[in-house]
Amino acid sequence: MRKTLLSMALLSSVALAHASEDKIKILEDQIKHLKEEVQKLKQEQASVKEVKEENESIKEELRKLKIEIAMPELEVKSYYGMGPAASKAMFNPRGVSIGGYGELTFVHNSVNARGGAKSIADVERIILYLGYAFDEKLKFNSEFELEHASTSGSHGTGGGYFKSEFAFLDYNFRPEFGVRGGLLLMPVGIINEVHEPPTFPSAQRPFFERRILLSTWEEMGLGVYGAIKNLDYRFYITNGLMLKGGGDYNALEPLKTLRQRGARAVADRIGFTGRVDYTLPYNLKAGFSFWTGDVMSKGGNDSQLGLRRGTKLGSMTMISPHLWWQYGGWDVRFVGAIVDVNNAGKITDDLQVPADRTSKPIPSEQKGYYVQVAYDIFRLFKIDKQELYVFGIYEDFDVHAKVPQGSDKPAGHKLKVYNVGLSYKPHPLVAIKTDYVRLNYSPNRKDENEYRLTLGFMF
Repeated sequence: MRKTLLSMALLSSVALAHASEDKIKILEDQIKHLKEEVQKLKQEQASVKEVKEENESIKEELRKLKIEIAMPELEVKSYYGMGPAASKAMFNPRGVSIGGYGELTFVHNSVNARGGAKSIADVERIILYLGYAFDEKLKFNSEFELEHASTSGSHGTGGGYFKSEFAFLDYNFRPEFGVRGGLLLMPVGIINEVHEPPTFPSAQRPFFERRILLSTWEEMGLGVYGAIKNLDYRFYITNGLMLKGGGDYNALEPLKTLRQRGARAVADRIGFTGRVDYTLPYNLKAGFSFWTGDVMSKGGNDSQLGLRRGTKLGSMTMISPHLWWQYGGWDVRFVGAIVDVNNAGKITDDLQVPADRTSKPIPSEQKGYYVQVAYDIFRLFKIDKQELYVFGIYEDFDVHAKVPQGSDKPAGHKLKVYNVGLSYKPHPLVAIKTDYVRLNYSPNRKDENEYRLTLGFMF
């Protein structure tokens, strides 16, 4: 009996042992399965996190892409003679384009910088370009300019203004032919079309371009443009020129009083302007530009001869040859001009009261030129992504080379300019410029020395 009971106890123990082992194995399998499930969950969570991070990255790239499409970065290239920032809207395939430039200047003049003061710090101009591409061929482009940080009536020193410098519609049929119409920059010289501060080395624009070629000069017009192989052209019909009141006369730049600049421009008489450039090897551009048309009376109280507004007084013809070489760090320019004013005596009589007709004439002829040589010396040291131009400019011109019979040439009508300086560009769109200018006037006007500093940018 005892043996039987003992045997049964042993068998029960063995059975229990087997049952425990089975349970342990089941538990181990369950634990292993749980671990696998936990690991899967961790992997899934990591995948979800990666997906979220990837989605955020895609969203950020899309945001940047939208910004680039709406406001693409500026490439330093020109659209048929326009400045790089002004060209931005013309290269945009569709939608709105925004660009601009600015000039912040300091000038010390040994005689008179402005209004009797010898030193002037000025927000010379802040520009906004606004354009819209209706499609790849039809585009609108405009420039709005604020000068001297104010409008003339809103600041005690005066002299400032807000205006549109150009505003036109442009349709490009093909590279060889396009049409544009509206308020257009006259395609004379170099600076009048390409004048963003980083595009020229001097602290301010050359005196010749301002006083002879009337930069900045814009008129209402309609015309054609294009490029045929190495030949670029632009030809416009514009409104004619018209006298302002005698109070706007400046003996150093007497023909600026003739510009209408799109402000209710009288178009009873018209003008023609154009430009041709031929690109030779090594990016040497040679060409000429011109403007020819009639000069009209302003009429009313501003006409000393009592003429009707829009009455023809005479005519003006400007011819300007130029060379421009930009290659291998060099920026070399030559611009000349001769300006003939037909019937300058009658124009003077209509502009000036009798007491001023002898001493403040409209010239019958202007002539002169300037030469610029600039070189990026950082190329000598193999410094990339920055530029440091050393430059020299020589100007020689006469704003009253000939005057009407019976008139006197104003003092200082001849000017020779000696300009040397540096232009540092930490970025292609930014320029810090400083220079020295010697102005030799003749006859009977004191020579001047200028020291200038400019912070310039475009975008």
